[in-house]
Order: sequence, then C-alpha cells, then structure tokens
Amino acid sequence: MPCLIRMRGLASVVSVALLFAVPVAAQARPRPLDAFLTQTVGLDQSQLTALSRGEVVAKVLPTADDRDVSVLGVVHVSAARAAFAQRQRDFHNALRSPTRSSAVVFNVPARPADVAVIEVSSKDVDELRNCRPNDCNVKLPATDMDRLHATIDWTAPDARARVSAYVRQRMLDYVASYRDRGNAAMVVYDDGGGVRSSDALAQMLADSTYVFSRVPSLGRHLLRYPADTLAGAAEAIFWSLDNLPHVRQVLRVTHQMVYSPPELPGTTVIAAKQIYADHYFEAGLELLTAIDDDGAAGNAPPASGFTLLAVRHYRFDHLPSGGFLNLRGRVVGGLRDNVRADLVRLKRESESSR
Repeated sequence: MPCLIRMRGLASVVSVALLFAVPVAAQARPRPLDAFLTQTVGLDQSQLTALSRGEVVAKVLPTADDRDVSVLGVVHVSAARAAFAQRQRDFHNALRSPTRSSAVVFNVPARPADVAVIEVSSKDVDELRNCRPNDCNVKLPATDMDRLHATIDWTAPDARARVSAYVRQRMLDYVASYRDRGNAAMVVYDDGGGVRSSDALAQMLADSTYVFSRVPSLGRHLLRYPADTLAGAAEAIFWSLDNLPHVRQVLRVTHQMVYSPPELPGTTVIAAKQIYADHYFEAGLELLTAIDDDGAAGNAPPASGFTLLAVRHYRFDHLPSGGFLNLRGRVVGGLRDNVRADLVRLKRESESSR
C-alpha cells in the first residue's frame, strides 16, 4: 500500500502522565508532577518556570534502540477540558494539521469514495516495479509484491492507473480486515526482514505495562480490538498523508480513539495507534492526555483549565546517525519541533474558543 519502541523512557513518561491525571490547581503543579518533570523527564528550573507561564516545553527522550524516537511535550491550557474533548471527537476537523496534506476518515463499512483521491506517484510505480522481499523502498507484505508483479504490465500506458486502483482496493480490504480481526490483521513488512507491525506495537505496549495498569480499559482495547470495546469512546480509522521533517511524505493508516476513562475522572486520553505506514515506520503510538486543574470535581469551583501532555513514540526501520547527513538527528529534532507546534496550536484553538 504505497504512498501512500520499545524503551523504558516512554513507559515511564506516559505512565506518570496518566498517574498525574488528578485534579491540578491551574498553573500550580502538584509536587509529584514536578518531581516527575525534573527527575524522570529532566526538565530544569527554567523549563518549569516557562511551563508555569503557559509556554510549551518539549523534550526528546532517550531510547534504548537507535531506531526508536520518543518525544514529550507539555503545556497548560486555560480552557475547559470538556470543550477540548468535544472538538477532538469531531474527527473530520480535529485531524487537520499544518503537517498533514490529507486526512480522510473511513466510513463503516469502508467505501471506495473514502480512497478515491489516492493516486500512486510515478516514483512509487518505478519503485514498486523493482520491489522484491528484503529489497524494496516501500513497506509492503511479500504477498502484495507478488500480486503486483503478477497482475501489472509495467510497460503498459495505464500501469500507474492500475497500480493506483490496486492500492485503493487493498486499503479498503485492509481496513475491513482490521475491523474484523484487529491486531491479527496488521501488516507484515517484508521490505526488510519480515517485521510484524503487531509485534512491534505489542512490544511498545509491554514496555508500558504500568500505564495500562492505571488505565486498563485502554490497554485492553489497544490489544484486543474489536473484541474489546470502550464505553463512551469516539473512534475512527483514517488515512493521512503526513509531511514529516527531513523525510519523504508518508501515507499512514491510523486507528484513533478519544476516551475519558472511568478509572481517571477529569481526564481525556486521545490515543492514535498506527496500523500501516508506507515508509519509515514499523510502529507508532501517540498519546495526548488532558488533565483537569483543581476544582473540577465535587462542590469545588469550576476548573480554570487543564494540563495537556503529548507523548509520541515511533519505531523507524532505519535512521542513520552521525556523519554529514545525520538523518536521525534531523528527524528527531523536527519531531520535537512538531510536538511543540501542535501543542501551541491546540492551546491557541482551545483558549480562543472559550
């Protein structure tokens, strides 16, 4: 389907982010949260001061594997969490961002109209023509490589149109299969080593066991969908063209959910689980957690805002580091800047809508 992390740090970050999903005084963080930000994340006093001023603080986290990238961002938002959560449930609008060229939510069931605008580029056609298992510039299963070679006449004038039609149909079939079988249907990437994307995802979740002991309903759903359901959650599967820093455009398919877990009153979690990417990514999990300030529960005054924590964790197939190009350094820095920009945007949109 062309054009279209394992590390303890992420587990700790997301775990504590959810651990601190308790009432928080506006702009006055509880001591355990400050301890987390300083001891686990490594923020210094100037960064804590910036956070108290309402500024975004973003940080790249260390990883055990050089294929893994983990980025955290945090900001205080002076607006109601409930309104923020409602906007996130409007997927057609919430999925838009400056770094996303396109985003289309699949209907239930998925329809040809959902993928009608997808066209494979001439460059992708050239790359697919030469695709073989363990030697391909597009992330695909070997079965798709074989089918393309068996069904496409690469010299025909309509080769690009036929490849595009094949890709669109495969996307529809894949979403239908995922909705029916969940992680068991997730793609195996045979472009370089036969990587099961479901295994890569499971490894990341295994590293986050404490997180999902705090929010077991979300953990079960990520692993057991569709057999497991989340009461009250809004969910969507969508494809997007994402423009990431210093790499080519990526076509991704994502399962996203907006959920207020009963285990954590006053909290909304937006979880985005990657189920396919045509380049670079073997797995991806993005969490955005909104936590009410103090005064959100009981007879206390209404909450004056919420803390917004973003954690993005990706496993890349290959990111060379060092040397003149230092692709890893440039990609990691760009992803940190993207997290910062997204939090600035979300804060501005939330506060201007009060």
